Amino acid sequence: MAAGPRILLAYLVYFAAIGTAFPYLPVFYRGLGLEFEQIGILTALQAAVQLLLAPVWGGLADRFPRTGLTLPLAVVVATVGATILFLATDVAVVFTGSLILYGGLSGIGPTLDARTLEALGPERRGRFGEVRAFGSLAFMLSTVAVGFLLDAEGARSLFWAYLPFLVATAAVTATIPRRATGRHGASIVRGAGEFLATRGIALFLVGFTVVWASLAAVTAFYSIQIVALGGSPGLVGIAWAVGAAIEVPYMYAFPRVAARFGTERIVAVGSLSFALRGLLAAIAVDPVALVLIAPLEGIGFASVFVGGVTVLAARAPAGLQGTAQGLFAGSAGLATIIGSLAGGAIAGALGIPGLFYVGAAVSCIGTAIIALALLGSGMGRIAHPTRHAETD
Repeated sequence: MAAGPRILLAYLVYFAAIGTAFPYLPVFYRGLGLEFEQIGILTALQAAVQLLLAPVWGGLADRFPRTGLTLPLAVVVATVGATILFLATDVAVVFTGSLILYGGLSGIGPTLDARTLEALGPERRGRFGEVRAFGSLAFMLSTVAVGFLLDAEGARSLFWAYLPFLVATAAVTATIPRRATGRHGASIVRGAGEFLATRGIALFLVGFTVVWASLAAVTAFYSIQIVALGGSPGLVGIAWAVGAAIEVPYMYAFPRVAARFGTERIVAVGSLSFALRGLLAAIAVDPVALVLIAPLEGIGFASVFVGGVTVLAARAPAGLQGTAQGLFAGSAGLATIIGSLAGGAIAGALGIPGLFYVGAAVSCIGTAIIALALLGSGMGRIAHPTRHAETD
């Protein structure tokens, strides 16, 4: 079985796992009695783990380019944490399980993305979105299915699907071969410094962090707001699935869209979708309205995430793809810390609609920084291949 089909299967099972848990964990936490502020603190701690460990996982993958154990090891750690969380009945165990879970998750996403870019090769990495679209498809399907499972069996039942999908992810990723890049023995810290010194990269990561912080603040309370307005867990699943439904065709078409308009412009303009979603969510008084505006999150996520991965991959020095994606994920972790802590405090003081208004304003600020980094720093435009590429 070639590397390409294995990578596609890895995206399918891993993002099926994400779809079973990510939209519903806040509901699970609320069902255990956690307050808004506690959920915000927990989300911030999870993000702190991601901030610290994502660059380490990515750096380890670059430091040992001939071993394929880094990725499945991260999945095993996540599975242990998810098991503890499944059995949790008090706040202390919830925090313990969540932090171990995110200790593993922090290494899965960036390392899998880096392995995909490695398999595609420099001449075809612009096709990353086509591969990543399979993950969004799996996310969409599993989110809808698990939403109805929660309606019938309660929030804890999400782990009935989450744990098997994580085990399947570990099994699949353990079989993906490596394509060594010749960076064996390179210092993780030195590699990170070399990448951050690349023109425009540091400023882009600052802008991305600001935008992602606003997204994290809004997302942490989006599912809760649907339920607060009278929606069911099944409607929560539909809202997330609608967003993912937009991501799938958009991600698959991303290479052609980017070739026409430029990846940098798509990232900058796409980040405005988060601001618009926050504004519309703030004025929504019906849970169905939150479902109807969910596609804006899908457009923004596909634009900023896939575009960001592509931008960083095109500018990463040889052998530093894992480091680049690890720093990208670490920036997302820092953003989640800021967004979750601020989001919990703002939601407690102004209510969830007030939080959504603030998130929309912050997204606009981050968009301006991204535009300056990508369009005004002399980074140069990414050249996109026109021919179709496979991942084998």
